[in-house]
Amino acid sequence: MPATSNRTLNLFFPQWQGSARLELYEGAKLLHKALQNKISFEQVPISLTYSLTTEKNIFGYSQILSQLLNACEVIQLHNPERVLTIGGDCGVEIAPISFLNNKYNQSLNILWLDAHSDLNTPSSSPSAHFHGMPLRVLLGEGDAEILKLAFSSLRPDQIFLIGAREFDLAEKSLIREKGLSIFPARDINLESFGDVFSALNDTDSNKIYIHLDLDVIDPEGFPHVACPTPGGIYVEKLKSFLNFLRKNFDVVGFSVLEFLPTGSKKSAILEIVNIVEGFELIV
Repeated sequence: MPATSNRTLNLFFPQWQGSARLELYEGAKLLHKALQNKISFEQVPISLTYSLTTEKNIFGYSQILSQLLNACEVIQLHNPERVLTIGGDCGVEIAPISFLNNKYNQSLNILWLDAHSDLNTPSSSPSAHFHGMPLRVLLGEGDAEILKLAFSSLRPDQIFLIGAREFDLAEKSLIREKGLSIFPARDINLESFGDVFSALNDTDSNKIYIHLDLDVIDPEGFPHVACPTPGGIYVEKLKSFLNFLRKNFDVVGFSVLEFLPTGSKKSAILEIVNIVEGFELIV
């Protein structure tokens, strides 16, 4: 994996407040430590204050808003063509995805590899946890102050949900309303990538961003996540799928998020490092 250059920004953004789990900060730190000798990162400043309040039905709202502003400033300063993000919760995606979508004239395709669709608004969220809201924000809906900081919004046809299998009622309704594309974990486990390939080929762009929430992986093989959800993608099949995407499309963004190490931390870290190091963002 290349170091940060004027074309590639390697971003360390260990935000945890969106999940209300400080352990995600610790997980992101472990990944950063394992990778920093090979990859040069720019870090987004975050708060470690554990005393959080709910404002506008978003838990930790003030910290999340402030950290999003920090991330936007870091990205604007570097003005990259590609972004690798090692992060905490899924809420970190707003800055890099909206920036790259704007850079590529609203033609960026988003592959959302996640057990969850993250399509709630503050009013529909059962938990008020922001890590269940970022994709809805990227669609241009949600808290007004957060929306102001996004560099652009996505259209529904730019989003491809991969391995999603646990939805709130409001999310199910939105998926039907917007006609969002869903590709089940079963297809990836069978290495049946044809439908994904065809759907991406039918768009006007070859550029993709891969959001990888580690809970897309089946928890029997990888339980080190905040929200383990049965029926996921097997680790080796995930690697095959990522390799397929890298060979067939121009990957301009890639994230690894929601790592909450349990039990054998060393083997879990090595598994993720292997995924990141094998997934090169070419400069």
